Amino acid sequence: MHGFRPYGIVENIIVHENHRNRKIGQQLFQYVEEYCRSIDCHRLMLLSNSQRLRAHQFFEREGYESAVCRGFKKYF
Repeated sequence: MHGFRPYGIVENIIVHENHRNRKIGQQLFQYVEEYCRSIDCHRLMLLSNSQRLRAHQFFEREGYESAVCRGFKKYF
């Protein structure tokens, strides 16, 4: 799709509730995004539990779009 360029997947970035609203999540995402850019990723995908609505609001504030695609998982 984009030649042989890699892509990133973020799953389970969690900030303990006692430490939220201190920009820790933003710093984590900044690090991940900088790393992905450094290895020429063409996109970064984010997976989150469908029930974590507050987390979804945070992700959208960080520029991630939830309406772009739908994710699926199968556990064994």
